[in-house]
Amino acid sequence: MKRVGIVLAWLLFVGGLTFAVVRFSGLLDNMLWEGEPADVVFGPDMALPETPTYFLICPLEACPSTHRNAQSPAFDAAPDTVATALQATAGELDMKLVEGDGLSLELRFLARTPVFRFPDWVDVKVIPNAQGGSRIFAYSRSVYGNDDLGQNEKRLKSWMAATVALIGQQAAPQN
Repeated sequence: MKRVGIVLAWLLFVGGLTFAVVRFSGLLDNMLWEGEPADVVFGPDMALPETPTYFLICPLEACPSTHRNAQSPAFDAAPDTVATALQATAGELDMKLVEGDGLSLELRFLARTPVFRFPDWVDVKVIPNAQGGSRIFAYSRSVYGNDDLGQNEKRLKSWMAATVALIGQQAAPQN
């Protein structure tokens, strides 16, 4: 019995060490290929996966019929300001810009989950409104798996909160 315990402890140690080396060396980012995402057409009739591997932030009138969404914050800022703020806050959430720039109102990011580094695609479109402000349509989806365990929702809600805070700071008077 003692020998079985020693063998199990040894296997656990070797497995943990192997995982740590693979995880923290950046190998998982290369092993888990993200592929090329399909183009996204935002709107109430957009195609969504059948599995719960996505989350949306969208204006109410433009949201597809799904329970995996939240309403977009209303920004009292020009669309290019909001797009720049989205890029500035994306790095805090380990998201890398792969398409678009500060002048583009459509951006694509590659995000990876914290522990196992599974790739997720995040597309965002900044929508100007008639009052000079902006709204967001964001779509985060997993590349692998049949359930995202709430990761896409957490990412988008955290990102929107950070962006709202940044735009609020930029608009605040400087003393």
